[in-house]
Amino acid sequence: MRFVMHPVTLAVVAAAVIGYTQWTVPDRTLNSDSVEVTGIASSVAEASATFTPQDPTASIDRATQMMSPESAERFKADFATVAKDLGGRNVSAQASTVSAGVEAIGPEAARVGGVLRGTQSSPGQPTDSAVLALRVSLSKTDGRWLVEDVSPLHSR
Repeated sequence: MRFVMHPVTLAVVAAAVIGYTQWTVPDRTLNSDSVEVTGIASSVAEASATFTPQDPTASIDRATQMMSPESAERFKADFATVAKDLGGRNVSAQASTVSAGVEAIGPEAARVGGVLRGTQSSPGQPTDSAVLALRVSLSKTDGRWLVEDVSPLHSR
C-alpha cells in the first residue's frame, strides 16, 4: 500500500512548518542579540572601571574597540584626565560584573544595565571597594553592536 498525501494536507503541513520557522526566527535573533549586547556592555563597563598605572590606556583601548568611532573619541577624551590623575597617584582599579541585563532592545538599539564590584588600591592606603551601577547604550551598525554611551545609574 502506498501512502499519498492529499494536496490540501500537504499545503497545510508546509504552511505550518514555514510559519513555525518564520515565527521563531525573530525569537532566536532577539535571544542572540540579548546575549551579545549584555556581553559587550559588561566588557565595556569593566574596562571603563579598570586602571593600572603601568599601562594607563590599556583598558580604555580595550573599551573603545567595542564603541562607535564618535563614542570612542568622546570616551578617550573623558578618561584622559582621570587616567593621568590615577597614574600620577599610582592608583590601580579593577572591576568585575556582578549582574547585567537588557533594559530595552530593538533591531537597531539596546540599553543594558549592570552592577559591578570595583576595588581601588594605592600605595600605603587600604583597598577601597565599591558597587558601581552603569547603563550602557548600544546601536547596531552594519550588523555589529557598538557602544554609544556608558553612564552611571543613579538611585532615585
